This record gives sequence, C-alpha cells and structure tokens, in this order.
Amino acid sequence: MKMSKLIVTVDSAANLPNVDTFGESDPFCIVEIKGLKGQTKVIDNDLNPVWKEKIELDLGPPLSPDDKLTVTVKDHETIGPDKLLGMCEIALKDLVKGGKSEMEVNAPLQDANKRAVGATVKVMIVYVGPKGKDTTDSSPSGGGGGQTMDAEDDDEEEEAFDQADGGGGGGGGSGKKSRRKRNVGGAAKRKTRAKLSTKLQDFQIRIRIVEARQLQGANISPVCRVTCYNQMKQTRIKKSTNSPYWGETFFFNFNVSPADLMEELVECGVFNSRRLRSDAMIGAFKFDLGMLYEEDGHVFLNKWLLLSDPEDPQGGAKGYLKICAVILGPGDEAPSFKQASSADEDEDIESNLLRPAGVQLRPATFTLRVYRAEDLPKMDTEIFQGVRKIFTGTSTKELVDPYLVFQFAGKEVRTETKYTNDHPEWNEELRMGLQFPSMCERIKLQMFDWDRMTEDDIIGTNYIDIPLISAQGDTDKDSEGYLPMFGPCFVNFYGSPREFSELGDQYESLNEGKGEGVAYRGRVLLELKTELGETPEQSKEEIGNDQLLKVQKFLRRRKYRLHAAFSSASMISEVDAPVEFEISIGNYGNKLDESVPPTASTTQPTNAVFDGVHFYFLPWGNTKPCTVVESQWEDIGFRLHSINFLHRILEKLDENIEKIHVAIKAKLPDEEQAQFTIAAIDDLIVMCNKDLPEWEPGQSPANELDLNLQSLRENELKNIRRAASKLREECTSVEEAVNELDSFRNQIRAIAIEPQNSFPDVVIWMLCADKRIAYYRIPAYEVLFSKNEDFCGKFCGKVQNVQFKSPTVKSDDPKLQIPALVRLMVWLGHEKDENEWHKMQREGNLSVLAETYENEWFIIKWMKNGPGRPAWSDASGRVEILKEKLNPPPGWKWDKDWYVSPELSLFYDKDAGHSEFTEDVYVNETRLPGGAWQDAKVKYTDVKGDPYSDMQSVKLPEGWRWKDEWKVDFNRPCDEEGWEYTVEASMGGYVPVEKMFHMCRRRRYIRARVLAQAAAVEENQVGTATPIIVGLWLAENRLAENRTMTTRLPTPTPFE
Repeated sequence: MKMSKLIVTVDSAANLPNVDTFGESDPFCIVEIKGLKGQTKVIDNDLNPVWKEKIELDLGPPLSPDDKLTVTVKDHETIGPDKLLGMCEIALKDLVKGGKSEMEVNAPLQDANKRAVGATVKVMIVYVGPKGKDTTDSSPSGGGGGQTMDAEDDDEEEEAFDQADGGGGGGGGSGKKSRRKRNVGGAAKRKTRAKLSTKLQDFQIRIRIVEARQLQGANISPVCRVTCYNQMKQTRIKKSTNSPYWGETFFFNFNVSPADLMEELVECGVFNSRRLRSDAMIGAFKFDLGMLYEEDGHVFLNKWLLLSDPEDPQGGAKGYLKICAVILGPGDEAPSFKQASSADEDEDIESNLLRPAGVQLRPATFTLRVYRAEDLPKMDTEIFQGVRKIFTGTSTKELVDPYLVFQFAGKEVRTETKYTNDHPEWNEELRMGLQFPSMCERIKLQMFDWDRMTEDDIIGTNYIDIPLISAQGDTDKDSEGYLPMFGPCFVNFYGSPREFSELGDQYESLNEGKGEGVAYRGRVLLELKTELGETPEQSKEEIGNDQLLKVQKFLRRRKYRLHAAFSSASMISEVDAPVEFEISIGNYGNKLDESVPPTASTTQPTNAVFDGVHFYFLPWGNTKPCTVVESQWEDIGFRLHSINFLHRILEKLDENIEKIHVAIKAKLPDEEQAQFTIAAIDDLIVMCNKDLPEWEPGQSPANELDLNLQSLRENELKNIRRAASKLREECTSVEEAVNELDSFRNQIRAIAIEPQNSFPDVVIWMLCADKRIAYYRIPAYEVLFSKNEDFCGKFCGKVQNVQFKSPTVKSDDPKLQIPALVRLMVWLGHEKDENEWHKMQREGNLSVLAETYENEWFIIKWMKNGPGRPAWSDASGRVEILKEKLNPPPGWKWDKDWYVSPELSLFYDKDAGHSEFTEDVYVNETRLPGGAWQDAKVKYTDVKGDPYSDMQSVKLPEGWRWKDEWKVDFNRPCDEEGWEYTVEASMGGYVPVEKMFHMCRRRRYIRARVLAQAAAVEENQVGTATPIIVGLWLAENRLAENRTMTTRLPTPTPFE
C-alpha cells in the first residue's frame, strides 16, 4: 500500500480563556485525524502560548476531500480531567483537490457547544501524498484495508494506528488470490504481525449473520451468503424488506496452518433473490481472517459492515450488515454472541462501523424544527404553590418545565427549557450531523421536565422510524426515492397516567418508551428536513418569522364528536366499589383532569353483580349507557382514510388467501382451488384499481411527505395491479399463486402505515373509586367515519368486544387475570356528521337525562348538612348541583319531573347468582365502667347495626334450604369465645383483645343455606338493549359515611 503522511506544525495560540482560579491556564494542544493523535508540550501560566512544535501523523491511505483535522487546546490539570479551552475543525479538501501541498491556518476556537470563545490557534499543515502519485489524486488504494471509525484514547494511540486503516480488512478488491498477499500493516506505526506457525491445526470459524439495514432497492427479498476458504453458506430468504433480520450462525471447519489461515478472506454478500444471478448482488464486504484474529479474543461482536459494489467501490454505500465472528483454535472457549440492544438510538453505532477503502459515506444534516407543545401534564408538587397562594392570594404557576431532546445514532441535541409552561413555544431549529445513509433507523424524541432539586423527569417518549419517512428509488419501476422528511405535524406522546403523585408512579418507566403507553401525555409540533453534502456548524438557532407564518396554516382545528354505546361489561375484576368506564381522546374526556371542561365521558358508577358461575358483571339491564366527548383537532382525514382503504385491501386479501389454504388443506379438486385463486386475484385487481382518497378543502394542508407517500402508494398499487394481471394470465400452479399473493400482501402492509398520524388514540379506562384499574387503546382511524365506505374505519359504529388489560411495563410479568370484557360501539367523526351516528342506533331510543345526588351525613342519626359534601352534588360530592338551578339548554324542555333512580345493583338480591349463601347475625353486649357484660339495648343486629328481633327472625327465602345450624364464626379477628371489642358501637373499630375502656362487644353467628335445586343465575336476567341512555354524571365515589340518593329528570326533547 502506498503511504501518505500529514505534518502539522502547531505554532501558537492567542487570547485563550483563563479557567484557573489561581494563576493562568496551562495550555497544550492536541491534533487528531482518523483516530491518530499528537500532542504538544504544556506551557505553564500563559494565555498566548507559543509552541512551534512539529507533529507527524502517518495516515496510511491517502486523504479524502471529506477529511478534517481537529485541533483542541486544553488546560493541563494536575488533579482531575483537563479542561477544554477551545477547539476547531480544519477542512483538508484544499490539500486534496486544490493542488496545494501545504496550508497555513489561523483558526478561531469554539467551546463544546460550538460557541466562539474569542481565541485563535495558528497551525501549518503539510501533506505528503503516496510516493509516485500527485497529492491531488485522492483515490485510495484498491487493495486498501477496511477503515474503522473508532477513535481511541491517548493511552491507546498505538491501537488507534492499527484501526486507522481498518486492520487490513478488504472489501474494495476483486477477491483474487494475489490480493490476499498484500501488506496489511497499514500505517508505519502499526504493530507487525508475529510470524505464525506453518504446522497444520484444527480451526473453526463461527460467523453469525444478525441483520441488515438500509439495503438499496425497492421490493427486494434479500439473502446473505458467507464465503470462507472456498466454503459457502447461505441464510434464509426474507421477503419484501429492506431491513431483514436473520440471526443465523454458520460454522466453517479447517485443518490448515495458522500462517495460511490468516491470509484467507471472508466475504459477506447480500443478494436480491428476485433478480437473475447476473445482477442479484446488492452489496458485499471482504475482510481477512488475520484482521479478525488480531481483535481482542479473536472476535467481532455486533460489528457493522458497510456494503459496497466490489466492482465499483466509488458507487457508494449499498447498505449495512451486522455480524458476529470468532476464530477458535484447539482448546479455545467459544464466546457468547450476545444479542444487540434494540435501543440502538442510545448507541453511537457509527463508531462501530467497518468500511472498505474507497467507499465514503456522504455527510448530511438533520434539521429538526421544534415549534410548540400542548396538553403537557402536571409534573411538580403544589406544596410551595399553596404557600405562595396564602401570602399573595394568587397561584398562576403551571407545574411543568419542559424541554425536548432530539436523539439519533448516539448523538443528541436539546431545546432550551421553558419554565412553568404547559404549552411552550420553542420555535427552535435543531441541527445534527450524520453520515448518510446511516444504519440507525429510528429518531428518538423525549420530552423532559426540568427539576431544580432532583434528576429531570421524563414526560414522554416517541420514535420516528426513518424507513417510514423516506424511500429508496427503483430504476426498474421508474420510482424516485426521497430523503427523510417529516411535518410540519404534531407528534403525540404516551406514557403513564397523567395524574401527578408526590409519592411517584409505579408506571413511570412507560414514559421512557418501555412498554405500551397507557395515557396521552401531550403533543409537539415538529418538522424534519435532511440536507446532503455538509455538516452543521451550529447545533441550534431560532426559526425565522417567515417560517413561523408558513406553519400557522397547519394549526387550524375542526370540531369532532366521539360517541360510545356500552352494551355489556362482564368478567369484572373489581367488586369492592362501584365501577365506571371513561372514554377519552387526547385530554378531552379525562374526568380527573381539571384543565379540560367536563363532558359526559363516563358511564354511571355501578356495583358489579355475581353471574352465578365465576365472574361479575355490571347490571345495566335494558338501559345501556352512552357517552359523548367533544374535541377539536386538525383535520387529517386524507391520511387516515388512506390507511383505512389499504387496511380494507389487506383484510380482503387475507380472507381470500385463507380460503385458498382451507381449500388446499381440504384437498378440494384442482378446479375448485383454481377458482378460489382466480377470485382472489380478481378481487385484488379490482381493489388496487380504486383511487386513494384525495385532499379536500377545509382539511389540514398536505406537506411534502404527504405528497411523496401518496405518489409512493399509487405507484405501489399500480405495480401490484400489473403484476397480479400478469399472474392471472401466466400462473401455472396454486402454490405459485399463493406465494405471489403473500408477496403482494407484504408490499401493501409496508405502505399501510401512516407516520404522520397526529390524531390521538381513543383510550377507554375502567375506574374504581377514582382509581384507574385497566385500559384499552383504539387507534382513531379504526373508528373514524367517512361517507365513502371504503375509507371508513374498521370498527366505526360497529359492535366490538374489548378485552381490557392492566397497565404493565416490559419487565413485568403479564397478568393472567382479565380486568374486564366490554361489548360496545364507538364512532368518531365531524360534528356536522353526528346524525350518521344516530342513524346507526336502530335498536333503541336515545334519552338524555340530568341527575343530581342527595347526600346525608351520619352522626348518631342521618343529617343533610354535614362536612365534606353539599346536600345536592354530583356523584363525586365535589360539585354542588341544586335541582332548582338546573335548566335545560336552549331548544330543549323537561319531559318529566324528577324521580328517584336507585343504584342498579340494588335491584338484585344479595344472594343473586349464588348457589350457596351465608347469613350472619351479631349478638351485642354492653357494660358500664367496672361492671359486668350484659345484653345491649338492641341485642341482635346485622353488620351495619340494623336490628333483628332474634336469630330465628332471619327467614329462609323460597327455593332455599338450610345447610347447617347457627354457629359462632371464629374465622375472623376475635378472642377464643368469638367476641370482638370496641369503645362505642357506633364508632366501629373492633379489636380482638379486651381492654378496661371497652364498653361494647359483639359476636358473629353464621348459618349457610343452599338452593334446593342448585342452578346458576343466567345473564339473560339483564336482557338485551332497547333504550339507550346518556347519563350526564361526572364522578362515581360514595363515601362510606354518606347515604346518597339519586334523583333524575330527563332533559330532553327539543321544542317542536
């Protein structure tokens, strides 16, 4: 290999900042390029040091136009790390292309945040190119080794020289035997390989092909082939994907000498199985086993390989391949090929990349414009706010201090913090440099809440998948690709429930993206652009006023209505308190959030009833609760309707393919199988021939990504239609047709994803005593209404069975118990289309009712005026609702007078659904201080204190028989005679140990009874739905010391 050298003369620095408390800084200078470092001496107490030192760096392969020299000036510290005084990057393209062999630079220095520090550094750079070549020739040696991008520490400088040229890895060559005999030493300072034995030994090479990413081409079916020492292994074919995952391990066994083995090449090639053999290769990478042997433990762990065309190294990157490899000799222990972390957005995977010589990644810049956020939850305590309110009388602080972090491939940029603001407007432009194409496939967005005293809290996490917002071109199908782009569009964040607790939340890890978020936690308006050819000079700046005016049109809102009709609720797990269901979209409908107006978003609080077998259900009977939530969102119907249309095609295709599989399994005649196959192809052609939904006036404007996705989907459907028509004419077997239909299904599934779905999910919660127990999330597009049936949501206005689930994180064991199973209908649409929902309700009459609760307080006797609750209130007892102040809205009138509506479970006997039931009676005694126990004034009572005349007064219901006689219940906290003691019976608080101050005691007697003819209560006692009722209730709790009576007055009918 022809060698090159860079000679850097560090002359001086001027106006360095003083970072020392006593005296002045002690500067020294570090120069670095391609992982090679050099350092000057330290000059004590000088802010204008003069070094005049020459540093020689042996580069190995010649410079490329994209190479830069990094100059860093630091303050030497005797104790602790050295402090940064300033740094700069010097582009060397003039030495490569400008015809110069030397250049003198007086460069301004910047701090770690790329801000000028007012200091400069003066250097002279001399480039000595490879012998026999002009310094303006930038083409690298064809047999050059792979180049690693690892940067090592100072104490590992020698290893850095080893890796600067890739450690001898091939990849740019043709693979001929003579190419194996090249000098793999690379740089002059590279460690020379020790002389190896020529004695024959047994070796095993293990290579694990993990995955590939960013493979070039559209609709490819990649397969990976590994060739080592004239042995070839091949992975399985992955259909219709540019990011295949294989996870396959191959073994190569040899009996050769170490000297011969180290010169052999390993070639990893990725091919498109759909193409002919001549043009099937997508990309390949070659490296010699000597390079692998020199690694620690002779192993590559989760190493990324940059694939290229071996015959055209200048053709650029063709994709990335992740592998693990190891050389095992006699007696060696095989290492564990650990699974790579899926959270690669936190790992700088570009630093773990091997690339062949001559292949350069293009520099690029991600520009993320962060405009504003809304609906952020409370994140801080109100303790100090209460103190402020006492002294000032006001408390206006919004208890969240948000900032956004933009992360990609191990790098991150963040916005500034907006203090005490739950609807911040940042209007900042974040820039991040990268090498394109990058093997990292996800952008990570995290919203944080700044905290003065503790670590910042995470509000929510979201990911943007790069393959969903970009596309690769395909010359065979006349389709052009596009770079990653996004927005302007809102991004929704999900995580733990919004309710704040000073004691912490057991589901906080959901805010980190670990597991499915159970609640909406706000949204951010973003825009992403990608620029090729340069890296950013500044990481952050403000957005101009012109751009802010352009984004205003994306903020228009339309009114939406979310309706839900609950038919039944069974398998209820909570039976200790009334249960209700809440439906919400975004923050609208959240009954526990005081930042939104109250809506009829919850069902009536109802106690569960035993079904006679195993489960409990809510006894709604013939009166089914309905809810309605009003909300305002941007109209993105053209996006969501497209998804519904593509899902409809998928559903029809799945159904037809299943019919074919059933026909094959049933061994039907070939003619009938062919009929099913032709029918499936015809249905696919008809569906693909329909037009995708277009943008309509009044909707949110379509952005650039919308236009590209529309074109991509139209081209994909057109190509599928052509291929299906050709398949119908030329297909010769059912198996071939099914394989092609499977391929069509994968292609449609790949485009049936909307990356810019800014409509929050519909979330249904099961609440018990104002505590969130279980939830279910429904994507909004699944229940979105459209007048075109093909664009309507799959479950819009249709009955569906919803199986609730408990909030869990990934580390939790899944709970086997089902919290609830609910049968309901959900409809979401524009307010102007609300009549379409009412037209669907043909089996019942809709009634709208007003309600208020009458509250009484028990202190010796029941009283209306008591602490805690007003005499008339909502179900929670927080809001006073007087009957005389309730007026019907304009256009409505009262239909009936107020009437009492008992809680639904009161219509069921206490033994409903049970085949065996235990009756109980308490025997009560009292005494005076120092006296003996004697019968109480009311000797026999139930657990609530209501009197019985005696135990025999407990009547046996018809159809039942006694199982045994009355006996004392010792299976409870009591003494050996069954007594429990308290100071005063009306106060409760019974204990099993007698004290001198105890004035009352009681003993429980029980007697079991069973059905004379045991039979489970059938659920048809509840009946089917006829009238549908909307209850305008706001909350559900009833305190144990309150006796609540519900009175209702239907609000309804409009004036005729």
